[in-house]
Amino acid sequence: MKKTYFKKLPVLLAFIVGISAVAQETTVSGTVSDSQGPLPGVNIVEKGTTNGVTTDFDGNYTISVASDATLVFSYIGYMVQEVAVDGKTTLNVTMQEDAQALDEVVIVGFGSQAKVDVTGAIAQIKQEEVRQIVNADPTNALQGRLAGVQVESGGGGPGAPTNVIVRGISSLTNTFPLYVVDGAIVDDITFLNSKDIVDIQVLKDATSAAIYGTRAGNGVIIISTNRGAMNSAPKVTVDVRGGANTVARTLDFLDGPEFVAFLNQRSINEGQPANIVDPGINTDFQDLSLNSGFIQDYGFNISGGGENSSYFFSANYYDEEGIVTSTDFQRYNIRLNSRFKAGKFTFEESLSYNQRDLNTNQFFGNGTFTAPVVRASAPERLGGFEAIDSNLYNGSGGTNNYALAQLSQDQLTVRNLLGNFNVKYEVLEGLSVRLNVGVDYRNTYGNFFRPEFDLSPTDQQVNLNEFNDLTENRGEILSTNIEPTINYKNSFGKHDIDVLLGGARQQTDNNSLIVNAEGLPSNSITNIAGFADNILFSAGGRDLSRIFSVFGRVNYKFDDKYLFSAIVRRDASSKFSSDNNSIVLPAFSGGWVISNEDWWPTDSFINTLKLRAGYGELALQNIPSYSFQSVLNPTSNASFNNTTAGGFAIVSLVDENISFETAESTSIGIDGAMLDNRISFGLDYYVRNNNDVLAPVFVPSTTGSATPVIQNAASIRNSGFELQANYSHNSGSDFDFNVGLTFATLKNELTALPNPLVGPSIDEEGNTPNRFEIGEPVGFFFGFRNNGIYRSQAEIDSDPGLANDPERRAILQPGDFRRVDVDGNGIIDNDDRVNLGAPVPDFTYGINFNATYKNWDFGLNFNGVQGVEIFNATRFTGTFFLDGNKYGYVRDSFVLGQNENTNIPRASLPNAAGNQLPSDFYVEDGSYLRLRSFEVGYDFTKAVNMPWVSSARVFYNMQNVFTITDYSGYDPEVGSTLAGTGGGFFGNPTNTPPILGRGIDLRAQPRPRTFIVGLQVAF
Repeated sequence: MKKTYFKKLPVLLAFIVGISAVAQETTVSGTVSDSQGPLPGVNIVEKGTTNGVTTDFDGNYTISVASDATLVFSYIGYMVQEVAVDGKTTLNVTMQEDAQALDEVVIVGFGSQAKVDVTGAIAQIKQEEVRQIVNADPTNALQGRLAGVQVESGGGGPGAPTNVIVRGISSLTNTFPLYVVDGAIVDDITFLNSKDIVDIQVLKDATSAAIYGTRAGNGVIIISTNRGAMNSAPKVTVDVRGGANTVARTLDFLDGPEFVAFLNQRSINEGQPANIVDPGINTDFQDLSLNSGFIQDYGFNISGGGENSSYFFSANYYDEEGIVTSTDFQRYNIRLNSRFKAGKFTFEESLSYNQRDLNTNQFFGNGTFTAPVVRASAPERLGGFEAIDSNLYNGSGGTNNYALAQLSQDQLTVRNLLGNFNVKYEVLEGLSVRLNVGVDYRNTYGNFFRPEFDLSPTDQQVNLNEFNDLTENRGEILSTNIEPTINYKNSFGKHDIDVLLGGARQQTDNNSLIVNAEGLPSNSITNIAGFADNILFSAGGRDLSRIFSVFGRVNYKFDDKYLFSAIVRRDASSKFSSDNNSIVLPAFSGGWVISNEDWWPTDSFINTLKLRAGYGELALQNIPSYSFQSVLNPTSNASFNNTTAGGFAIVSLVDENISFETAESTSIGIDGAMLDNRISFGLDYYVRNNNDVLAPVFVPSTTGSATPVIQNAASIRNSGFELQANYSHNSGSDFDFNVGLTFATLKNELTALPNPLVGPSIDEEGNTPNRFEIGEPVGFFFGFRNNGIYRSQAEIDSDPGLANDPERRAILQPGDFRRVDVDGNGIIDNDDRVNLGAPVPDFTYGINFNATYKNWDFGLNFNGVQGVEIFNATRFTGTFFLDGNKYGYVRDSFVLGQNENTNIPRASLPNAAGNQLPSDFYVEDGSYLRLRSFEVGYDFTKAVNMPWVSSARVFYNMQNVFTITDYSGYDPEVGSTLAGTGGGFFGNPTNTPPILGRGIDLRAQPRPRTFIVGLQVAF
């Protein structure tokens, strides 16, 4: 008996030990976050074992370990943390950033990845970089910081619109990328308070952006706002800023006596008497129009979180007074974000309200400045101002743009309510379902009022307003997106897989109404309501569009070395007919983490090296709804038996088969880090062919329509090289710094188009300076080349370019441009017009420097553009136009026998010689290097020495510090003009897309130099 018992004892002991081991095993869950919110992809390993998991998109994890185990939390860019379990079932961990490591977290659309696993082209900037730009539009923070992303502002006015161009122009309609704010889809981010932003990601290629379908053809910009951090005490942060916009640059114009002398010389050149008398008036309208303006920016936020929840609340007021008279911008922001967990459910919500009030001056630079012989005020005239009287100045008239800006009221109010709700349910470990619902509601109200005025008997169409008039426009846009998804993540052995399946329904309902009234009883009445008898016209409409989508994505990783990603999305859009309204967009990419290979030397100076490549397809649907349907004119009358009868008629032809614009994108890239991760870099080369681009195609007049037909008829090719590099110096001493460099080349070419197109006109004759033609960059400048001016009649008679052109020789005079006979046939005609340059830069670059020394911090942000041309259309009105003041260089205009050694043509109004036509006289090099911002701050937390003050910082910020450029206008960053009276697009001259006027400087407001001081305190 005893012997048998001892034989069984080892088995019994083993059984007891096993039971004991099982009893000591526990399940631990929690959330891993940093100071800004949850961290996805954090590695959590039971110390001394291979048992490990990673956090999901919301920073959550669950792991089964021994009750006395120690968990090791590691994440690239953060310090490793070891936390003892000690029998706990919930462990929430806040990671601390490691300044020497790489920040590797990126949002990839409906999820996130560690950057080392990303196979697409994604760029990112963080909160600190966004905050360095004090501007009404947060997109300005992207300029110079991300390779391949160019931001062009249409002038320096408060709230001025911006063009964000990702990897070149790819459409003839617009360049607008898709914006995703906390999961909600919006058209722009001008409503955002930049201090709420945690990071901005830009998906640049198809392998990353295809998950968003037909709205992603111009790139995708994903913005994450602050949600607070779980397991953190309440924190209050106050941010107060104030400063001034100042005039950075002025231009040289004629003064009063010089203006009179110019008009008299022009009269002499035209064979008329020089009898204009100097009135003794010398008004500097540039000085009156440009003044310093104040900026105020006040805000606070409250954040914190418990064991299963977090919250963030902020409020902000921004007020900017422009340097141009009658311009200002105000913005009010309120935001509430939260997150909480309840069992297997995770709830997230974002709710923000915004109001923007914008006062604009549409008259500044409209043509040119007002003639200096006009008084600053004229109390005896109706309205209190005057304009030039052509009877006194030999036919020279024009408007008083300064007066019109003072008299007119041009206000726009936009109210925006953005909400997003996201609920996730963890079905089982690794499998989750999610529902994302976003709502974007915008209400706009515009008010344009002009009182009665009588400025001059000349040009009374603009100088006389016999009855006051008011135009009110109201708009309402409700956009919703509903996105259910299911996500499965798992790791087994050396395999990691992440599968996403989902659908989307996006709907936009746009309602608008515009009403114009005249002769209201009082100038104090600025609302049409109650005065229906005064209404002259009204118009409006409703536009309802929808997109239905299904999509899927697979991310696969083997042995932490070999990466593969595949995306497919199908979109159906209401903007096209039922036969052409759907498209399938695939994308594939792969990566090889070479530095993870066993043969890679552990002591290599290159710490990380990854090769990636991909191919994908994107699409665009950026056209108005119902463009595939014919338009009926309800006032097409007909005559029957000499009696007029009302009727309907089709006034324009359409192509019912129009469909999506498509793009094929191929890219290859290298990401790496070296020298103990102090240097990180990314290299990309891409080719994107945009096909089926919508363009207006001319039709024969025999069709009965003079309007071009929109068709999928054009193609555009973009290619380029991009470099993004960063060096971090963190030696543990008092002085640390970081240097970032971006560099991107771009080659843009229109590869297919049935007929040439032109952009907006620049003068009353309808001359158009840019052109769209196969084999050339989109919107290149087109005109004559000049070879100086003729200095004598003998030069005209001996010019070989006129050998077979007696008619032109007869009208030319000394002081006219000498046109280049490009084709060498001895005749100067339209065939001699050539490409004069393009608004497409050869390359763009940025340099960013940040440093800390003890309690001090410094920041510099440079950006540059090289090899871009600008068509300075203001040189037309400032040199040749009948009306208005002239640029100072006309003092050097050619005068026979007096001033012949010049390249400024003679002053003359008749255009028989064509001096005013588009030529290289207007085209200038728009290259520049700008110190965009400079900031220095001081942390005086220790000096405060109060336990309830966690941080205190004072700073000084300066923007538009200096610009190195040869451009003669106010600013070389001119963006796109909205002007144009001829040419137009899609047969509609008054609806010219801004992209068609890119690089034409016609009325851009000057960019201010801004000085800001601020205080940031956290409690």
